[in-house]
Amino acid sequence: MPKKLSRKLLAPVLLILFTFSGVINLSAADNPYGLDNLRLGSRGTYVQNLQRDLTFLGYDTKGVDGIFGSNTYSAVVRFQRDHNLYPDGIVGRQTKEVLSRKIAARTYTVRAGDTLYKISLKYGTSVNAVKQANNLKSDMIYPGQVLLIPSSGTTTPSRGGIRYPEAADWWTDVQYVFTRGSIATVTDVDTGISYQVRRKGGTNHADCEPLTKADTAKMKQIYGGQWSWARRAVIVSVNGRVFAASQNGMPHGLYDIYDNNFDGHFCIHFKNSRTHGTNRVDEAHQAAVMKAAGYRI
Repeated sequence: MPKKLSRKLLAPVLLILFTFSGVINLSAADNPYGLDNLRLGSRGTYVQNLQRDLTFLGYDTKGVDGIFGSNTYSAVVRFQRDHNLYPDGIVGRQTKEVLSRKIAARTYTVRAGDTLYKISLKYGTSVNAVKQANNLKSDMIYPGQVLLIPSSGTTTPSRGGIRYPEAADWWTDVQYVFTRGSIATVTDVDTGISYQVRRKGGTNHADCEPLTKADTAKMKQIYGGQWSWARRAVIVSVNGRVFAASQNGMPHGLYDIYDNNFDGHFCIHFKNSRTHGTNRVDEAHQAAVMKAAGYRI
């Protein structure tokens, strides 16, 4: 019969087990999607992280509001189907693992001897795409720097693992993503209220309309129940991209949607966009765009 462990031998063993157990618990607690399954009706920071990362990967949840509703459910199901997971809309262990791997795969830590050309060649993208994705003003990079690797074109900038909306240029970028007729999700930075809009037209900026009566009601809520020309910092999620923007809240001009309780359109501005009346950059709008660009998503 084996001898019992003496107290002198048992103490180190317990210490090792306790320390190991603590490491496991710490890693689990650091899971960005939490320990429990996320499903319809779930709420909170873990749902926000889920929505942020799904949208980042091109599965638009129609807003990052921390509420697991039908739009988030649909995005999860699409993600699961695309990655050979059971499409039940429940974010359990397997879905969390695949999602985490996909997010991690979109970043690269620079090593000694790396150049942007070598990195872009390795991942089948271009130097300009990597620079634009990471807001790089030159080709200079340094060991330890974390770069976002776009699959094609540009995407949300990476700033040390923290994600922000893109302060993308209206003329060279946004207008070709947020095309006429596109439906986007707008999130007000100050209140977190989200609603859907459709781009009606516009050349110097985006002329938009709330999509439904419910969207109009939400938009009116951010203005305290009264329509206003006041500029508000907003985030626009459209076609897998998330842009920093500014809007006013006054119905004016022509409109195409007649059953949304909004008789007219309103304006959404982006970096370097201009007003239609003066053909000039509106400083108040640009200040709101920069405010939105600093909002963590």
